[in-house]
Amino acid sequence: MRAYIGRQPIFNRNGDAFAYELLYRSCDVNNDANFDNNAKATARVIVNLVHNLGIKNIISSKMGFINVDETILFSDAILLLPKEHFYFEILEYTNISLAFNERIKHLHALGYRFLLDDFDCTEETIKKYNALFPYIEIIKVDIMAIGIANLASSLSRIEKFNITLLAEKIESFEEFQICANFSFSYFQGYFFEKPLILSGTKIEPNVLNALKIMNCIQQTEDTKEISQQFSTCPDLLFNLLRHINSSTYHFRQNITSITQMLTLLGRQKLVSWLSLFLYDTATPKPFGEEMFNAAKFRAKFMECLAQKCMESSIASKAFLTGSLSLIDSYLGVPMALFLKEISLDEKINEALLQETGELGELLWLAKEMEHNKDIDLFLERFEHKVCFSKEAIYEACYEANLFVEQSNQTKKEET
Repeated sequence: MRAYIGRQPIFNRNGDAFAYELLYRSCDVNNDANFDNNAKATARVIVNLVHNLGIKNIISSKMGFINVDETILFSDAILLLPKEHFYFEILEYTNISLAFNERIKHLHALGYRFLLDDFDCTEETIKKYNALFPYIEIIKVDIMAIGIANLASSLSRIEKFNITLLAEKIESFEEFQICANFSFSYFQGYFFEKPLILSGTKIEPNVLNALKIMNCIQQTEDTKEISQQFSTCPDLLFNLLRHINSSTYHFRQNITSITQMLTLLGRQKLVSWLSLFLYDTATPKPFGEEMFNAAKFRAKFMECLAQKCMESSIASKAFLTGSLSLIDSYLGVPMALFLKEISLDEKINEALLQETGELGELLWLAKEMEHNKDIDLFLERFEHKVCFSKEAIYEACYEANLFVEQSNQTKKEET
C-alpha cells in the first residue's frame, strides 16, 4: 500500500519557492481527497511524512506548511515534526477558546511557528483571532474571499499588527500583479501552477543548441553525426558528461568519447534529457525552479501511466510531452513558435497545442493532479482506460514526486 501527500508551492517576492503546503491525499478506493475529519487527515499527513515518505524527500530544504485545528494542537501529533522545518496553519473553522490560546502560547514559547489560514480581514475575524496575534508569524490573506477591489481597505485593518502577509488563492497574472503592489511577502495559488509567461520572444543560444541536437536525433540514425553536433556545443557536452557520471547511472566503464556516452544513454533518454535541459540552461527566471520541477513531475507522471495502460512506444512520447509542456512559459514564447523550431511526432504536437489524443489526455490529467483536485470529479473522463484507477493515478503521482526529488538531489551532487 502506497502513502501519498499533495503539495503546493509558496513563493517569495523573488519568485523562489519558499515553502510547500502539504495536503492530505489517499489512494484508498473508499477514501477521497475530500474528507469529513480534518484532524484525521492532518494526522495521516504527519504519519506519511515521518514514517512512510520521509520529510526530506517531500520538502527538501524548504519549509513545510501543515493544516491544524484544535484537535491536532491539543494532541502530541505535531511534536513528531521538527519544528524548525514547519509552520502550522490554524484553519478558519478552528474552535478558538481560552484553553486553545494558552496552548498556542505554550507551543510558541517552545519554538513552534503558526499562521492563520483563509483570513478574510473582516472585523469579526480580526476579533476572533485578536488574542493570538502575538504568536502568529504569517497571515494567509484570502484574495478570493476579499476580492481585489476590496484589498486595500481590508489590509488596512490588519497592518497595525505588523505580521508577515501571504496572498493566497491567486488565480491570474493580473491578481498577482495587484498583490505584488501591496506588502505581501509570499504568494500562493493556482496561477503559479500555470506559471507566469515572461515577456520576449528570443530563444537563448544554449537552448537553440539543444533544439538543434534534438532535431538531429530525430532526423538521423548516424551516431557520428549526432556526436559532431554535440562537439560544437561545449555547454551541453559538459552537462551531459556530468549527467552520465551522476548517481543516477552506474556505468562500469570510463567515458572515452562522445559516441560512447550517446550509446550508453540511448537515443530516447538523450532526447528526454535534452528536453528537460531546456529549462535548466536559460538565465534564472522568477518561478523557474518550480516550473522545472513541474515539467519533471508531468513527464514522469505521464510516462508511468502510459507504461501501465498503453503501448510501450507511447511511454517515451508521454515523457517528452510532459517535459515540454511548460517550455513556452519558461522561454516566454508561444508554444506554436517553439514547435516550429523542432521536429516532433505529430501526436506530441497535438497534445502540446490542443491537449488532444492519448497524450493530450495524459497531459490534462497531469495538470489536474498538480492542483490536488478530487480525483472522482474527472476520473469518469478516462472510463475507456481500464487501469486508470485511483490507485494507479496516485502511484504515478508518487513515482513522479520521487523522480523530482531524486533528480534535484542529483543536481546538488553534480554541483
